Amino acid sequence: MKSKHAQVHFNESGTPVADHFDDVYFSNDSGIDETQHVFVAGNDLLERWQQWRNPTFVIAETGFGTGLNFLVAMRAFNEFKATNPNHPLKHLYFITTEKFPLPQQDMQRALEAFPALKAEAEALAELYPMGLEGCHRLYFERHSTTLDLWIGDVHELLPQWHAPIEGLIDAWFLDGFAPSKNPDMWTDALFSQMARLSKTGTTFGTFTAAGIVKRGLAGVGFDIKKRKGFGRKRDMLTGVFNTANDSVQHKLRLPNGPYYRYVNSAVTEASKVAVVGSGLAAATACLALVKRGINTTLYFDGDTLASGASGNPQGGFYPQLHSEASIASRIQAHSFLYARQAYDHIIKHVKNNGLADVAHDFCGVIQLSFNDKVAERQNKLATADVWPEALIKPVDSKEVSDIANLALPYSGLYIGLGGWLSPPQLVNAMIEEALQSGKLTLKLNHTYVSHKVIEGTPHNQEGGALPGVLDADDVEIASGEAVNGAVRQQVQIRFNVSEPEKCGGNETACATANAGLPQEKPALSGNEKNVIADHLILALGAGAINSEDFNSLSLRPVRGQVEAIPTQPPIDGLNTVLCHKGYMTPALEGRHALGSTYVKNDLTTEVRNEETETNLATHEQALANTSIVQALQHDGKARAATRLGSPDHQPVVGALHNFDVIKSQFAMLSVGKPLTSAPLLPNSVVSTLTCLGSRGLTTAPLMAEVLVSSLCKEPLPLSNDLLNAVNTSRFMTREMIRSQS
Repeated sequence: MKSKHAQVHFNESGTPVADHFDDVYFSNDSGIDETQHVFVAGNDLLERWQQWRNPTFVIAETGFGTGLNFLVAMRAFNEFKATNPNHPLKHLYFITTEKFPLPQQDMQRALEAFPALKAEAEALAELYPMGLEGCHRLYFERHSTTLDLWIGDVHELLPQWHAPIEGLIDAWFLDGFAPSKNPDMWTDALFSQMARLSKTGTTFGTFTAAGIVKRGLAGVGFDIKKRKGFGRKRDMLTGVFNTANDSVQHKLRLPNGPYYRYVNSAVTEASKVAVVGSGLAAATACLALVKRGINTTLYFDGDTLASGASGNPQGGFYPQLHSEASIASRIQAHSFLYARQAYDHIIKHVKNNGLADVAHDFCGVIQLSFNDKVAERQNKLATADVWPEALIKPVDSKEVSDIANLALPYSGLYIGLGGWLSPPQLVNAMIEEALQSGKLTLKLNHTYVSHKVIEGTPHNQEGGALPGVLDADDVEIASGEAVNGAVRQQVQIRFNVSEPEKCGGNETACATANAGLPQEKPALSGNEKNVIADHLILALGAGAINSEDFNSLSLRPVRGQVEAIPTQPPIDGLNTVLCHKGYMTPALEGRHALGSTYVKNDLTTEVRNEETETNLATHEQALANTSIVQALQHDGKARAATRLGSPDHQPVVGALHNFDVIKSQFAMLSVGKPLTSAPLLPNSVVSTLTCLGSRGLTTAPLMAEVLVSSLCKEPLPLSNDLLNAVNTSRFMTREMIRSQS
């Protein structure tokens, strides 16, 4: 739900002051120097980074404020990277909370006082999110930094951070207003959550030396040290987390059994990952992997990408929101905002690198109030005041007509950041960007058959395969004893391979040409191929229906046909996406997308005249107060594909198991035991990203980020309740709980 913005004024020194707390956001003397002294030096960051051997470093902050601490840390990391280009530390995560986010104009005004941070401040202003509670993941590519800005109360947010049992955070910036001004933040609950989230050796720095802070941190396992404070402050506190301390509350580290996501060995730059699929799910997963430097191979049947549900020439892009901040609505809202950021990046990348354009128009989306029931529902959403107006707002019939450039006697809801994109062109652009990294290989005409888990090939301590070990495309499995005990599980994947047609031997060029257009797939040649990878991601879309790997999941295939109506009066001037029971887009290359049918459990994809009639009838009924649909001429061009959904209509993201086989291990849930008493899922070298349904354009980027972040044991960009709602194990878990006798 939407957050309350901070109310501030600027004092005579130009420093922002929070009206609610009557305290400054940073020192009147020098905010940059204060951050350097208290947080950068207080956590010994520069020295620790030099000695760091992991690819990521995670800073957590309590109180984002103006973003000054983040900008200083990002600049320091940038300088470290510039002077240490080959250092194993590659990426900085900065996780921060803010209960009352500053309005953007106040934040920018405050940061104008620091011209040395101009470039970083402009980058933040470009991505600064709207005031919506929850996690906003912002990616600063030029700075090798990811900012997770969690909007809300710190005491509600920290328990929702998914963390490895061994801890998540490497350093704490304990900011926020002084304990005397903001006692609600500096509590035992905060200190206990810090203990849960900290690793052995995690440090903290804070400007305060208040006794309540010192005692609270010492009580949960931090070894405390006083240092000279900044400016007029005599003392400040620093410390190091020591889990050997007997008073550490280890029970807080208990994961939620089958929902715990960090069960696998971390995927690293030394790993080889196989992704199977050709649509948005596969493309977003590949891009997320290669951005982390992970060697990835994409396998798919046929000669082209986006041959399934991602192949429609146009797709509406918007979230499905309700009048309450339900789990489903929150997943939609945050997925939509993350996807918009991702698509802006891809479109900019395409333009800057001279690649094929991604047809799109972020022209907004209007959800029409086309009958009394819908009007009542929309009015309830508007009066509930749950969502920021920057996300969705009510509009009257005149506003609807002005936005759409079409006379429409309906009110509605307007989603200004939405619009439409070409899914096949988007998939192509993602794969082209991934290919430019040098970390992605394409393997077309590979039809997935099955997989099996094997004892992996021997590796050295650095994670590299030993000399003589076969690589991922060899058909034989290397045998040998572990070196330093480092034998890992791998996955052997079986494909049927047919010869590419008309590719001239260039698989990449063939795969990315004419993506999404109907192609006659060559028959399987019967050539079988086995490949070995460290991890397998199955992003098969509707193809999962035919795979035994998904038998223990309840899948819901739904056929959908979309018409391609020639542009004509009165819709030739349509300037926005119209939604009701169906949708209509502005024209692309002289045609409007008009859809869509929903036929359950139908995997056929031929165009049907009766579904064309259904689509036209749906639009005619919804627009009954106009003569728009009756006047349309349709020449019969359409496309049908099968979407894959789940019983609860949420994506399915995470480790893939035969849940029918392992559910007996979770029998304690059927007698009322809590989730924390249940075991973790077994280690898995197979994951899935599937069941995106008809909202794939909205959810794919964030769901891929969730999956790849968990595989790499990085911070996750969703709260635990939302992560649980998309977990692959949720159906098994619910079944066991409901079977209580």
